[in-house]
Amino acid sequence: MDMAGFIFLIIGLVCVLVGRILLLGAAFGISVWWGLGVLLPFGPLFFRLSYPEPAARSRIFRLAALPFLFLYLTFGPGLSPTAYYRHKIKRTQPPGDFPPQYAMEATNGTARNVLAKPGPKVETSPALEERRDMNTREFDRLRAWSEALRLRKRDLLHSDAEGNRAFNLEMERYNEALEKANAERTALEPVAR
Repeated sequence: MDMAGFIFLIIGLVCVLVGRILLLGAAFGISVWWGLGVLLPFGPLFFRLSYPEPAARSRIFRLAALPFLFLYLTFGPGLSPTAYYRHKIKRTQPPGDFPPQYAMEATNGTARNVLAKPGPKVETSPALEERRDMNTREFDRLRAWSEALRLRKRDLLHSDAEGNRAFNLEMERYNEALEKANAERTALEPVAR
């Protein structure tokens, strides 16, 4: 903490303390019960509302404390929300060869046993029948796409250069998809024989 911030904090706290002592003295000047009531929660508020003139001297010191406390925040820790937690944050990095640890992870003794066991076998490629079904669905999609392209070509004007360019690009994409589907079909046919 900066020394100027610490000095402003001390001055602000002294002003608050003097203001509270003056308020307590004024409360005991009215009655003993008001003096004891000021020590309770919300007691100072009720006393200042009931007797504003005797509480006026303490108000000066309470208001004088505000700029000093603001200066403390400005020159001291700052006004950011994390300013008070700066000293508590410790950023440490584990060694580079240290594996990450998680709550449900096995300890070092059992980790070797777990790693030595083979896991379940998972088949990543689809079965032959699934591939044939996918290929048939792809050809159905391509037939619908071809029909849509045929209707679009029929309605396309020769003078529409932008429309023709877009149609040609889509036709290229269709031809690439058709080649890919045909290659998949030929790859599946020898297996069926």
